[in-house]
Amino acid sequence: MLIELAMRNLKRTKVRSTLAVIGIIIGVMAISSIGIFGESLKAVILENFKDIANEVIVTPDYTHGYTYIDSKTVERLKRIPYVYEVIPIKRQSALISYKDKKTYATIYGIEEKDVKSLFKLEKGSYRGCIVGSNIADYFKLKIGGKIRINDKEFRVGGVLRKEARFDINPNFAVFISVKDFDKIFKSKKEYEFVIVKTRSLSDVDKVREFVNKVINKRESKVSVFEIKMIIERINSILSKWTLFLMAIAGVSLLVAGVSILNIMLMSTIERTREIGLLRAIGAYRETILKIFLLEALILGLIGSLIGGALSFIGGYVIDLLILKTAKYVFQPSSLLYVFVGISFGIATALVSALYPAWKASRLEPIQALRYE
Repeated sequence: MLIELAMRNLKRTKVRSTLAVIGIIIGVMAISSIGIFGESLKAVILENFKDIANEVIVTPDYTHGYTYIDSKTVERLKRIPYVYEVIPIKRQSALISYKDKKTYATIYGIEEKDVKSLFKLEKGSYRGCIVGSNIADYFKLKIGGKIRINDKEFRVGGVLRKEARFDINPNFAVFISVKDFDKIFKSKKEYEFVIVKTRSLSDVDKVREFVNKVINKRESKVSVFEIKMIIERINSILSKWTLFLMAIAGVSLLVAGVSILNIMLMSTIERTREIGLLRAIGAYRETILKIFLLEALILGLIGSLIGGALSFIGGYVIDLLILKTAKYVFQPSSLLYVFVGISFGIATALVSALYPAWKASRLEPIQALRYE
């Protein structure tokens, strides 16, 4: 019966009720769509780093006077049970020249199989000298072209695909074999850093503990840096950024709340005699309170459910415009933000109706019946 009364009262003010519902739809849609976009953005960024999430970067402990990693330490790293690949790398800056152009770039001494493990090619093969995409663009290099590194000539075997990494910047770099690197820079069997790939993400902490107990047992020779720490930090920052945008979008729900407050207050004034009649025939204050809250709940439910459904369209459009892909719109985590938007929409409607409902329930029957 209360639902029938509430529905009847809302139908009597169709225009105002419709405007209130539209306000809630806009608010819920804005909150949920931004939440969906935030999750999509997070997924796109983290996907770029999923292949290196299980990597550990081992560097010399400079604070204790170590400036390189020796071959003995590399061999000990290879014997760690949780590791399936160890990639020792040498690094040096040098002048590169091609025809009449010159530039400084980072030269990496790394074996062919390790380059193949870390990077993907844009063109060419992994044999010989491999150059980054920016180097190739700067010199307008072609496969088979010859570049000079410190007056030693190398034939370009392949060009790497442009990508972003935390440990190595391959885009403006040249990769040669360790043997050639030692010839150019007269290097000893020492390495700038070592990339350790674990069998799974859960093994990263085990590798760190192993290094501290075995390699750093007597003194701290190396430092361990976990790539997953950066990924977790990015994930945390993006989550906070998404919540901030959702809070801004929530302002539209406040506007909808004010609209519902206005509707309920107007309804209280217009239905004063009706409320008095209900009270005179025995309706309790709680009954009047429930009728008004039920009206607000119906408005909130209708607006929130429609807004939640439309938020997928909003998220889809935003993802296409900004991320150029919409494949993450319907991931499970997006449902959470739709639920959050719907919950806020319903809560806003109920909170906005509390005062008008309380005011209506406090009307005295005699005074209400005399109201003109």
